[in-house]
Amino acid sequence: MEACRLQEPEWGRDDLSPLPSTAEEGAWTEDENKTVAEADDLYGDKEWRNQILNNNPVADRQRVLVELYRNKLHKWFRYVLPLPFNPKPDQLFHLILCSNYEIGVRMTRNAYAVKTGNPKYSASNSRAFEQFKHLHPEAFHGLQGKRRPMEWRLLWRIITQHEDGRCDCMCSDFGELTENPVKTQRVLEWLADKGYLQESRVELAWNMGELIKLYKLKWEVVKSNLRIEAPAPLSPLSSEQAGRVILPTPEEL
Repeated sequence: MEACRLQEPEWGRDDLSPLPSTAEEGAWTEDENKTVAEADDLYGDKEWRNQILNNNPVADRQRVLVELYRNKLHKWFRYVLPLPFNPKPDQLFHLILCSNYEIGVRMTRNAYAVKTGNPKYSASNSRAFEQFKHLHPEAFHGLQGKRRPMEWRLLWRIITQHEDGRCDCMCSDFGELTENPVKTQRVLEWLADKGYLQESRVELAWNMGELIKLYKLKWEVVKSNLRIEAPAPLSPLSSEQAGRVILPTPEEL
């Protein structure tokens, strides 16, 4: 996605004027008006303007531009993965992968990370589990031996396998862990009550009359409680990296 330029003509589409650095319409040139109109069409509203049409650093505005568009796509898709790449120096484009199935998104992300040299996410399960056990002994009531509560198992699955920490009771991989979506929903509500998840305000186009609550991981709580960091952002893929054939191992996928 590179529909809106934020810098001068050394990068981007030569036939598209850069976005203005102010939300005051009276200060825009005719060409800037056209660019803003295209962005309005892209987002479907004008609410994006104050967050992007300002004097903040270009890198920050680029990040916000992509994140706002990503949030729009969540109306239709559980998982939205922007894949950044640099076809030329000082150019940044995004190929955006959308899916409702976590395994395909995870495999694509891992394969992309191999190309860009992003480190594999390697949070310590054992250390995080001990923190969880210390903080939430009530979740272990009735369990014997080394059995781990469903609250922990779902939380760890969300942390390590769900893009952007997104989830709901109908996620296909949760069926491997719980008996049914009703039980999954109870666990998600428990995690939300403990602060690990927050309910998303996105209106789902595929809800079809059913009230399916969408959640997102609160990384600040995960970091504070379990002492683990979020995965590093994907580095942009360069044209040189794109030309190299690097096959990921089964473990990296």
